[in-house]
Amino acid sequence: MAEKFSYDKAKAELENILEELEAGEAGVDHLTKLVKRASELIKQCKDKLKNTDAEIKSILDNMED
Repeated sequence: MAEKFSYDKAKAELENILEELEAGEAGVDHLTKLVKRASELIKQCKDKLKNTDAEIKSILDNMED
């Protein structure tokens, strides 16, 4: 069973990836893996933010009725 996505965990992992990239010590193969993983995490975070925004708007719209 797939682990439920956690925005906070993804953000922390992205911060770790950024630190590793800024250190400039990653080899080319590892660099490729880091950038690919960062890209996946960014997409998941964007999707989560969009879904959360839509859910909050829906809740607020229902409160107005």
